[in-house]
Amino acid sequence: MFEYKIEQINTANSKPPKIEARLTALGQDGWELVSVVPDFDGEHILKAFLKRDIWRANPEPKA
Repeated sequence: MFEYKIEQINTANSKPPKIEARLTALGQDGWELVSVVPDFDGEHILKAFLKRDIWRANPEPKA
């Protein structure tokens, strides 16, 4: 099972290294980038769709 998340990325206000660092941090937390699509203005706002395995994010405790 997966959980899903949408992150908005404003490319007008953020430089590429900052965006990369943000996505890398999400990746280290178990999130996988599924796709990136333009938002309403189609120029500066992007939506990043992410997913992660629920069991990987919250492993069951061992007895």
